[in-house]
Amino acid sequence: MPGAGWSCSPLSSFSVKPLRSGSSGNLTLVEHAGTLLLVDAGLPSQRGLSLALSEAGASWDDVDAVLVSHLHGDHIHPSAVACCARHDVPILIHEKNVRAFSRRILSRSPASGPLRTFGSEPFSVGSIWVQPFPVPHDAEGMTCGFLLRARAGNREARVAMATDLGNGGNGLYERFADSDLILIESNYDPAMLAASHRNHHDRARVDSEVGHLSNEQAGKFLVRAMQESRKPPRAVVLCHLSADHNTPDLAVATVRGILSRYGYGAIPVHAARRNRPSPRFFAMEAGRE
Repeated sequence: MPGAGWSCSPLSSFSVKPLRSGSSGNLTLVEHAGTLLLVDAGLPSQRGLSLALSEAGASWDDVDAVLVSHLHGDHIHPSAVACCARHDVPILIHEKNVRAFSRRILSRSPASGPLRTFGSEPFSVGSIWVQPFPVPHDAEGMTCGFLLRARAGNREARVAMATDLGNGGNGLYERFADSDLILIESNYDPAMLAASHRNHHDRARVDSEVGHLSNEQAGKFLVRAMQESRKPPRAVVLCHLSADHNTPDLAVATVRGILSRYGYGAIPVHAARRNRPSPRFFAMEAGRE
């Protein structure tokens, strides 16, 4: 398991910066008190991964661990495994994904960084506390969302994220309640998907209960989370937008419209960028209450 302790820093920001987001690759940098955690690393080349980190002012030598949500290639790729091997970066995967990870990913990489597993219990990576939770998606094994926490002095901040999920049922929205920052999938617009050149099977898979969230589903999911919350998040970041069946403007407008209808229109809504780094989003800023 990653580090057993959960350290507290008196003057540290807690931030999330999506470096890539979409079916061509996902890579999100989480930082707090000198801990750099990568959530997913699904770019198809070592050079591309290193470039994405450098665009954020970081390198593999700065990374404390790669936390893998699930085993689709746009979330973990053999190129990332090779980078982890070269820089001795631990790869954290769910215990139910070990066999498939070995068969699908390790077998295609010349070497691997240290492989560590987690289950349903919380753990820490440096100063960041991680609570995994299952989400419905059609990847082999387990697909996870994550609740991330960090402390600064007497303050605690929460980041909730799930970037691939087919539906938000079974009380999943409760995992997102009272978060300071929310990253949630907003993959497709139903009308654009229906008009797509994709075959029926592919369209049905995207629209299924284990496929992806539409813009409308993301908005309604957020409303449910807000109804369970005592405070609004500082921001919502829409992730994993389809290049073919969505646009950033449409996703943001749809979600904002739904939030506004239920009285949550003041919450800032952003779309993560596909092929370049997004801005840094803060769950907590040093020196600010």
